[in-house]
Amino acid sequence: MEPPAAAAGAATLELALEEELALLAAAGEPPEPPPAAAARDPELLSLIRQKEKDLVLAARLGKALLERNQDMSRQYERMHKELTDKLEHLEQEKHELRRRFENREGEWEGRVSELESDVKQLQDELERQQVHLREADREKTRAVQELSEQNQRLLDQLSRASEVERQLSLQVHTLREDFREKNSSSSQHIVRLESLQAEIKMLTDRKRELEHRLSAMMEENDLLQGTVEELQDRVLILERQSHDKDLQLHQSQLELQEVRLSYRQLQGKVEELSEERSLQNFNTTSTSLLSEIEQSMEAEELEQEREQLRLQLWEAYCQVRYLCSHLRGNDSADSAVSTDSSMDESSETSSAKDVPAGSLRAALSELKRLIQNVLDGADSTSSRRSDDDTLEEQIRRTSEDSRALRELMEGERGKLRQSLEELQRLHSQVTLLSVEMTTLKEERDRLRGAAEDKETSERLLQAIRDRDEAIAKKNAVEVELAKCKIDMMSLNSQLLDAIQQKVNLSQQLEAWQFASSGLFTIWLLWFLI
Repeated sequence: MEPPAAAAGAATLELALEEELALLAAAGEPPEPPPAAAARDPELLSLIRQKEKDLVLAARLGKALLERNQDMSRQYERMHKELTDKLEHLEQEKHELRRRFENREGEWEGRVSELESDVKQLQDELERQQVHLREADREKTRAVQELSEQNQRLLDQLSRASEVERQLSLQVHTLREDFREKNSSSSQHIVRLESLQAEIKMLTDRKRELEHRLSAMMEENDLLQGTVEELQDRVLILERQSHDKDLQLHQSQLELQEVRLSYRQLQGKVEELSEERSLQNFNTTSTSLLSEIEQSMEAEELEQEREQLRLQLWEAYCQVRYLCSHLRGNDSADSAVSTDSSMDESSETSSAKDVPAGSLRAALSELKRLIQNVLDGADSTSSRRSDDDTLEEQIRRTSEDSRALRELMEGERGKLRQSLEELQRLHSQVTLLSVEMTTLKEERDRLRGAAEDKETSERLLQAIRDRDEAIAKKNAVEVELAKCKIDMMSLNSQLLDAIQQKVNLSQQLEAWQFASSGLFTIWLLWFLI
C-alpha cells in the first residue's frame, strides 16, 4: 500500500494536470475557416484541426509535466541535502558522546581504583582495631586475676587473724581460771581490773578503728569491681562496633562488586548497540526485531534481579532464625536450624518463592527479645558477690569474738601484755592490708585512665567516615554511568528517527514517481487512441 502522503500528492498532481488540460483545450481551438473552404472539404478540415489541437495539447502537457518533474527533482535534492546535513550533525554528536563516554569511563576506572585503595586502608584499620581489642582483653584478664589473688590474700589474712583471736580467747580462759584460784587479794584484783578495763577500752577503740578501715577497704573493693564491670561493658561495646565495622566493610565490597558487574553489563549493552547501528545501516527493516530483542533482554535482567532479591531476603531470614535458635540454645532450636538450612538449600535451587509474608519482621522481633533477655540475665547476677559475703561473715565473726574477748579479759597484767602484742601484730597486718588496698586503688586508677582513652573510638569514627565517603563516590560513579547510558539511548533514538524519516521520504518519492509515470502513460494512451 502507498503511504497517505504519496496518495495525497498523486491526487493533487492529477487535479493540476486536469486543470492544465482544460486550459490547453480552451487555448488550442483554431479560428474558424472561411465558409468557402469549409464547403470544399469539411471532413479533411475537421480532421486537420483535431490533429493540430491534439499536438498543441500534447506539447503543452509534456512541457508542464517536464517542468513539474524538474520542480519535484529540485525539491527531492533539497530534501536529500537537508537529510544528509542532519545525518552528518548526528554523526558528529555521536562522536562527541562517544568521546565523553570514553572520558567518563577513564574517570570511573580511576575512582574504582581509589575505592579499592580506600577499602584496603579500611581493612588495615580494622586489623589494628582487632589488635587493640585483644590487648584490652588481655589487660582485663590480668586485672581480674590480680584482684582475685588479692582477695584470696585478704581471706587468708583474715583467717589467720581469727585463729589468733581464738588462741587469745583460750589464753583468756586459762587466765580466768588462774584468777579464780588467786582471789586472795581482792584490792589488788580491783586495781588490776580497773587497769584491765582501761586497756580493754583502748583495745575496743582500736578494734572499732580497724572495723572502719575494713569497711573502707570493702567500699574500695566494691568500687574496683564496678570499674572492672565498666571495663567489661566497654570491651563488649568495642566488640560490637568491630562487628558492625566488619559488616559495613563486607557491604562496601558487595556494592563494589555490583558496580563492576553493572559496568560490564553497560559495556555489553554498548557493544550490542553498536552492532545494532551497523545492522541498521545495512537493513532498515531490522529495527523492530532489535527492539524486541532488547525488550526481551531487559525483561530477563529484571527477572534475574528479582530472583537475586528473593535469595537475599531468604538468606537474611535464615540468618536471623539461626541467631534466634543459637540464643535459645535448646534441642528444638537446633532442629529448627537444620530444617531452615535444608529449606535454604532447596529455595536457592528453586528461586526462593516460599518466604511467608511478615516472617522476616517476626524473626527480627524475636531476636531483639532474646537479646534483651540475655542482657537482663547477665546484669542480674555477679560472680563476685560470694567473696564479698564471705568477707562480711568473717568480719562479723571477728566482731563477735572481740565481744567475747571483752567479757572474758580479767587476767593478769603480764599476760594482757602478750595479748596486746598479739593485737599490735594484727594491727601491723591490717596496715599491710591497707597498703595493698592503696596499691589496688592505684591499679584501678591506671585501668580507668586506660579505659578512658578515646583513640579507639576516634579510629572507629574515622573508619565510618571513610566508608560513607566510599559509598558517596560509588553513587556518583553510578550516576555518571546512568547519564552516559541515557545519552547513548537518546543518540540511538535520534538516529532511528533520522533513518525512519529518510525511509518515508524515499517512499514518498517513489510514490510520486509512480503516480507521475502512471498519469503520463494514461495521457499517452488517451492521445494515441
